[in-house]
Amino acid sequence: MALAALVTFALGPSAARAEGPAAATTPPAVAPATPAATAPRRVEVRLSLSRAAAEALGGEPRVRRLLEIELDDTGTLAPGPSGPLGDDVAHVWIDLPSPSEVLIEARLAERTAGRRFLLIGGLNPDVAARLVAIAANELVRAQARPLRPRKAPAPRTPTPKELELAARRAPAIVWSAAPSFAFLPGSSGTLWGAGASLGFRGAGVSERATARWLTGPTSAGPTRWFEVGLAVDYRVYLGSSVRLALGADAALGFLHLGDARATDGILGARDAWSGRAGGLLGVDVRAFGPAWLGLHVSPGAILRPTRFETAGGLGGTVEGLWLGVDLALQLEHPLARSVSTNPR
Repeated sequence: MALAALVTFALGPSAARAEGPAAATTPPAVAPATPAATAPRRVEVRLSLSRAAAEALGGEPRVRRLLEIELDDTGTLAPGPSGPLGDDVAHVWIDLPSPSEVLIEARLAERTAGRRFLLIGGLNPDVAARLVAIAANELVRAQARPLRPRKAPAPRTPTPKELELAARRAPAIVWSAAPSFAFLPGSSGTLWGAGASLGFRGAGVSERATARWLTGPTSAGPTRWFEVGLAVDYRVYLGSSVRLALGADAALGFLHLGDARATDGILGARDAWSGRAGGLLGVDVRAFGPAWLGLHVSPGAILRPTRFETAGGLGGTVEGLWLGVDLALQLEHPLARSVSTNPR
């Protein structure tokens, strides 16, 4: 005994520990696992069963016990189907639409409800209840999974055709200049000169102020015609570079009859006023960008006849049909860029 004590003293405390029961080893520290960013969150599950479903599955307590086991890390089962609202509350409803079919629905907060049907015909209640608990847990897990952020849709680029259609209806300032001709069959006259216009176009309709200066021979001798007027027309596009013009115009005219001795019964007067009105027909072809070349015809009539008497004693009247022809260069300056984003 004394010898054993001496040996123990010589070996020190380590030997004394060796003689006793095996020393417990301390396991290495393990860092707690951090849940994945996409792991489903834990939710509170509130279960409701219809009476028919509870009878077919062996009673509500059995279904609750099995569902609580299945939930495990997904969430916790509430003791009842009611309680305060919350973003982490999932409602599960189990029904029996037919004797052989179970309907399970689950919904978390404001998400769209998930639904699943199970066929339980021929299964005993315990097996059927276990399958229902597994399916309900899968629905809850799917509802608790974080939603993937939706990518913002890329802005849609308008097509060239949409840009063209928008440009046609966009408001614009329109001006034109043209060599102009007028034929007066009733006065045996042909006039030529220049014309110009300035106006506004919107939604395909143009309203323009016009001016025209013409000169040429008529039955009254050398004749000058100056007019100011208004024109309205609508453009019908046959393609991106061709269009038709349909409209009407009217003008107040001032005449100078160079060989007249009297006009409208006034001796020595060579100037008079008149007017005309008629339709407007034309074809325009795009020259480049905002520039168009057009051939426009203005069939109409002189509204106020002008009687005259020449120095030779011959009398006549400037009246009857009027046929105007313009070879126009038109420039359009849009006031705002209107881009169509179509709607779906």
